[in-house]
Amino acid sequence: MSLARFLLTLKARWATAALVLATVLALTALVSTLLPKQYTATSMVLVDIKSADPLAVSPQQQAGQAAAYMATQVDLLQSERVARAVMAATSMTRDPNDAAHQLWRSKTNGLGEFEEWQAARMKKKLEVRPTKESGVISIAYTADSREAAAQIANAYVQAYVDTSLALRVEPARTSTAFFDERATQLRTTLDAAQAKLSEFQRQHGLLTIGGAEERLDVETARLNELSSQLVALQAQTGESGSRQSQARANPEKSPEVINHPVVSTLSAEVLRQETRLNEMSARLGDRHPSIVEQRAAVAQLRSQLASESRRVAASLGVNDTVNQQRLEQVRTALEAQRTKVLDLTTRRDEARVLQKDVQNAQTAFDAVTGRSTQSATESQARMSNVSVLKTAAPPALASSPQMEVNLGVAALLGSVLALAVVLVQEQRNRRLRCADDVPELLDLPLLVEIPARQLAGKGKALSLPRLGRNAPKPGASTGRLPA
Repeated sequence: MSLARFLLTLKARWATAALVLATVLALTALVSTLLPKQYTATSMVLVDIKSADPLAVSPQQQAGQAAAYMATQVDLLQSERVARAVMAATSMTRDPNDAAHQLWRSKTNGLGEFEEWQAARMKKKLEVRPTKESGVISIAYTADSREAAAQIANAYVQAYVDTSLALRVEPARTSTAFFDERATQLRTTLDAAQAKLSEFQRQHGLLTIGGAEERLDVETARLNELSSQLVALQAQTGESGSRQSQARANPEKSPEVINHPVVSTLSAEVLRQETRLNEMSARLGDRHPSIVEQRAAVAQLRSQLASESRRVAASLGVNDTVNQQRLEQVRTALEAQRTKVLDLTTRRDEARVLQKDVQNAQTAFDAVTGRSTQSATESQARMSNVSVLKTAAPPALASSPQMEVNLGVAALLGSVLALAVVLVQEQRNRRLRCADDVPELLDLPLLVEIPARQLAGKGKALSLPRLGRNAPKPGASTGRLPA
């Protein structure tokens, strides 16, 4: 259908279109008048995203994390737990014979839980709108009365604040009980480790680990001193042993024997007497009584010199024996000191292990105690990151039905419906509206066209025969001719 024919059709059937539009508008106005009025109360809260935990210093959240956090808060507002808190605050579950319970029984025959059914019903009337790129959340609730809408909207705000705080406090309380129990166990472990260390120190005479270190240093220094003494005595023993062997083999050639004061004096006296004997022998002869006496004196001196040499050589053996004994004593003392140092080292290492156990137990106990204190503080916290920006007040106007909006939508839909009705009628009862319709609709040539002024009072359109299964063929008589 061309635009010109559509306009001619609409002009010809305007009464039908106006009737349809008026009917739609009347029905819409009637329904809007009969529908019960609904009131919507709105409250607003501010969620501080940066301080989700008021007791913890958390880094600034990223944009994605903030969006996820706000989505979580919206879901929390719409959750069944918050709805149950609202029902408890507004006494919805107190009277089992009220209208809500009767509706629940009629809908579910008393099956299921009323609170769950009522929470789903309240969620349909709740609208939670987070503001884009901010922490403001708008909470709107629709009810049959102004006061109920405002009361439930404010109850949702308070329930949301309490629930968000409880979700942070309840895990802290559970953690506090766990950490307290764990701290008691670690305290027992720490006491046992400390008692074991104290008993070890008491048994081995160690006041502290530092005292053990000092004592070990002293004993190690004594061990080093004994080692030095052993080396020195080994050198002295070797030297005295060689001197003793030389003195036993040739006492007269031994430096110790020769340099001995008594032996030196006797040797000098023997040399002087022998010199005198030689002088007297040259003057007096070998058989002179003085010569005989002098020879006897020289022999006696030689005997004394030999005896003294043997005694000095024997004293060298005694010195070597003393050195050997001292060497054995120092070697025995060195072995004992070495054993003592090893024993002290072992005790020190064992004490270090016990001390390490005490330190580990103390560290674990301190960590758990600190975490327990933090959890106890969090469990008693009453700070929330949610602030109320607007408290819902009873609305002055009803939110639905909105007469102006409904009539505007009805006018639009009624216009579309009116045009559809006009087009359907035109298709069911086709009329000749213009000269172009003759060859198009009748498949006949147009012979003559009468001016419009001559058609005054005769109608402006001619009815066409119904085109269908029984339509006449082109050229056949229709019983109705053009004017």
